[in-house]
Amino acid sequence: MTTREKNELKKLQRKKEVRRQYEKIAIILGVIIVIVFAGKMILGKKKSVPTAGNVETSQKQTIVKKTIVETTVQEETTRAIDPNKPMIALTFDDGPGQYTGKLLDALEKYNARASFFMCGYSLKRTDIPVDKLLKRMDALGCDLGNHTMNHCALDKVSKSKRKYEINGVNELVKKAVGYNPKFLRPPYGSDAKVQKAAKMPIVCWSVDTLDWKTKSKKETVKSIMNSAKDGQIILMHDIHSWSVDAAIEAIPKLQKKGYQIVSVSEMAEAKGVKLKKGQPYFEFE
Repeated sequence: MTTREKNELKKLQRKKEVRRQYEKIAIILGVIIVIVFAGKMILGKKKSVPTAGNVETSQKQTIVKKTIVETTVQEETTRAIDPNKPMIALTFDDGPGQYTGKLLDALEKYNARASFFMCGYSLKRTDIPVDKLLKRMDALGCDLGNHTMNHCALDKVSKSKRKYEINGVNELVKKAVGYNPKFLRPPYGSDAKVQKAAKMPIVCWSVDTLDWKTKSKKETVKSIMNSAKDGQIILMHDIHSWSVDAAIEAIPKLQKKGYQIVSVSEMAEAKGVKLKKGQPYFEFE
């Protein structure tokens, strides 16, 4: 055998030896992995076997966690209204609309509330998430109000028509949130016929921003700020982009001036007014 052949043979032997070493290491690692996995399976089974004590502890922990969650939600949705500080109620008619969600975002951001007087034709819209919007209004603590099915003058229609216009909205709202609207706001105002037909308090307004007429964010903000006074009920429309933008701008400005932005029901409670069915309210001084 030549020297070259001897060297080649030695190289092959070294390669075989290295391969055997790798195989041994692989086998050892495989055994270790199997042992670890089997150990975890055994421990997992032991932990999952319920005993009376473990079940009781688990139930207690679940109850505690649930209580903590419920308490947190309660703290987030409950707020104190100071009756000694001025307050203003922003109210929105004819919705819900495509800008209502944006308004709700602002109310949540500034810890403010509002009252929404909704029409049946808006509640029947399919291009916006009506049920979701109503549920969010309710969750935020806003008032859900009735503004008739078709925005008609209730004093100029028959008794049966008045009943339909009011009950129709009641049914749509109740279907979404589980209860009837808190208030009725008759389009164009109220009279004796309407008051007799109403099965809930009637909420009118003390300030009409005329947002539907001016079509101006600037003019709407100006109207809100110039008429700002404790106990005022301000009329706006959340179906208009400029009106929603105006409200979003006005809310922090009013708060900076010391006003609490409240719902009508919050204001009535803070002012000690017990709202009566069929009775119109324009402001709470």
